[in-house]
Amino acid sequence: MPAGRPPTPTERKRRTGNPGKRPLPDASNVVALPPVEDRAPDQLGPAGQAVWTLVADQCKWLAETDRPTLVMLCEKFDRRQDFMARLEASDPVLFTEKGYAYANPLVGMLSTLETEIAKLLSALGLTPTDRTRLGVAEVKKESALEQMLARRQKRTSGQA
Repeated sequence: MPAGRPPTPTERKRRTGNPGKRPLPDASNVVALPPVEDRAPDQLGPAGQAVWTLVADQCKWLAETDRPTLVMLCEKFDRRQDFMARLEASDPVLFTEKGYAYANPLVGMLSTLETEIAKLLSALGLTPTDRTRLGVAEVKKESALEQMLARRQKRTSGQA
């Protein structure tokens, strides 16, 4: 795995004026990819459907080419829901016939699954760090002016 900072996305370099002054790919060669389809695959369960709906609605940078990764992510959320339900019906610590304690295998399986989910979230740019790294979206705090206007609107609507 290469060490150091990941490369800055070309889109961000174009927006910031290419501070490094390295040559950028010709923008006319960039292909516009179709967005990921809103309709979730039929095989997804409730948890996977919910993740699909949220991601397809909110993550406009994802393309149809990201579909296989998104399907895997949603399937893993379904599996996580299943593991959680099974673990709730059981105990995190089990005992052998001789009374020796051992960890429920579901605990380790759940931990591994959550690590895989985190990697897929990262690959799709669905964490704050990865969105920033990819330059695709940013959570913006409300400005002081926006806060003042909201308070003013609240006061005037409260008096009506």
